[in-house]
Amino acid sequence: MAQGNAGVDHRRTDTRERILSVALRLFASQGYTNTSLREIADELGVTKAALYFHFKTKEEILNGILGDHLDRVNAIVDDAEPHLDTQAGREDLLRRVAEYQATRSKHLVGLIRENFTEISNLPFGAEMKKARQRLLGALTGPDPTLLDRVRVRTAFFALHTAAVSADWEDVEEADVREAALTVALEILRGGQRGDR
Repeated sequence: MAQGNAGVDHRRTDTRERILSVALRLFASQGYTNTSLREIADELGVTKAALYFHFKTKEEILNGILGDHLDRVNAIVDDAEPHLDTQAGREDLLRRVAEYQATRSKHLVGLIRENFTEISNLPFGAEMKKARQRLLGALTGPDPTLLDRVRVRTAFFALHTAAVSADWEDVEEADVREAALTVALEILRGGQRGDR
């Protein structure tokens, strides 16, 4: 009997993941505000009632997409936390962020970038901001100066630039990401070598 229940749960999880995947693509390409639950259901080939079984609102779908993202970012910071008092530890954290970003869907990057205002105005936006501030604070290290804080934000955005610009025709995506990480690390170091 337990196996039968496990099969039902697995199907529900698969459907939920399909909904999140389709919604992510539509939110990134059309915008969160411009995408309806009907469009998501149509794209999935299900009724709105079937969609409602898993998510009652677009906001719940968005929370599902972004909740997973925040969990992963927070786990990366948690793992790095014991080493953040050194420059080497903060550089390692930046490398881990770059690795995670390389595994994320371009749609997720597009969703966050193109719908930043809408996301910020939702209740979940406060959690996104808090996680972002935590990551930036971890990269900055103890007792940061204004210059340290500006370096960290600039390094962080260098990684994002690679993620949204990786469709250059004459360059491999992996090469763009590697170049962006090199630039981000140079910015983070601020001309310094070794531990601070």
